[in-house]
Amino acid sequence: MKRFFLIIIISISCGEAVDIEATIDARALRISMDNINNISTATPQPIPTPLPTSTPQPTPTVIPFQEESVKEIAKEIAEVYANDVNEFSKERDNFIIEEFIPEVVPQLAPMPTPQPTPTPQAISSLDTAYDIYKKNREKVLMIEVGNSTGTGWVIEEGWIITNEHVVGSNKNVIVHIPMSGEAAGYTSFGGSVFGVDRKRDLAAIKLDHGIDPIKTREVDVRDIGKDVFTLGYSAGNPGVPSSHSGIISYVKLADTTLQFEKGKSYYRGDEVDSKVSIVVFDAAADPGDSGGPILDKDGYAIGIVYGFLESAGGKRTTGQQLGTNMVSINDVWEDLKANRNTSFD
Repeated sequence: MKRFFLIIIISISCGEAVDIEATIDARALRISMDNINNISTATPQPIPTPLPTSTPQPTPTVIPFQEESVKEIAKEIAEVYANDVNEFSKERDNFIIEEFIPEVVPQLAPMPTPQPTPTPQAISSLDTAYDIYKKNREKVLMIEVGNSTGTGWVIEEGWIITNEHVVGSNKNVIVHIPMSGEAAGYTSFGGSVFGVDRKRDLAAIKLDHGIDPIKTREVDVRDIGKDVFTLGYSAGNPGVPSSHSGIISYVKLADTTLQFEKGKSYYRGDEVDSKVSIVVFDAAADPGDSGGPILDKDGYAIGIVYGFLESAGGKRTTGQQLGTNMVSINDVWEDLKANRNTSFD
């Protein structure tokens, strides 16, 4: 038995040589692979879908201004139209404009809606006449003397002025005063006649009534053409004076109101002396309106109505009513209140 065992050992020893290193490497590789297989692998994460990028816009190609080409073309055209300068200029200008100036497309701008403007309202003479009438109606009074009537107005507190030919030689008169407001009634009082003036056709009546006076002013030829208004009792209705309107036709000086003759023009500041300043106007004035006020557009009394002009044949001259200017009234008014007769002053 011993001999057999020895032979086996020898036989193994005498066979092919074993590559120990390769064996070790193979074994190590196998062990490594087994270890790797035993390790759990990580769950793969989804990759986000990329967002689409914007499509790049083409960059506009900048066309340089072709200065040299323009010069060449202009030169050629100049040679063709050398004998026709005007045509050349026109053709060249048109060419350059059409070829190199871009067409401008007009843009329609919205038009703003115009706002309506209020129409200015002019103050008409009718409106003015109505306002003046309302303002002064209660200050214009009817004067009754026997069977005759005329007009007077409040010139000063406690005093009424009228014409001398309205009162005549009477020392007492009846005064009808309109009621206040819109009522057509009136109240009657007795008035006392103080001073008179036949030359200027004026008379002063004393009456304590408490009515506000009408403001006054003087006029001259520079007021010609201005509007005037008259109030009077030509209709014969106590408490309801009638109203007329017109313009100042002329302002002059005369020797007396009893005779209308040619005279020089009157200017404010002139000495009237023995002359009378007369206002000629075209507002209507009829019998019964005598003694009424002549009012301007502001309601100031510029004179007192006393008559109308007659022609040589005795016919009435249209548009020629007459009044005594305030300048002549002011000259004698204080004397009239003092019960003086100023007819010869």
